[in-house]
Amino acid sequence: MNDGLHRDIGRHDAQIETLQNQMDQVLRELHEIKATLAEAKGGWRMLMMMGGAGAAFGAAVVKLFAFFGIK
Repeated sequence: MNDGLHRDIGRHDAQIETLQNQMDQVLRELHEIKATLAEAKGGWRMLMMMGGAGAAFGAAVVKLFAFFGIK
């Protein structure tokens, strides 16, 4: 019975160590993703501003065409 208990404890220790290694890897990848998103934040803002300005300009042109009846 003692041998079986030691074997189970050893197996559980190995499983815990494996889970800890996997968790450490996930945390490293999460930090990399967070760093990438922090770098890209300014670029996304500029892209959204340019898209909004383009949409506003396009809407104004279409509104002017409709107002003056240009086809």
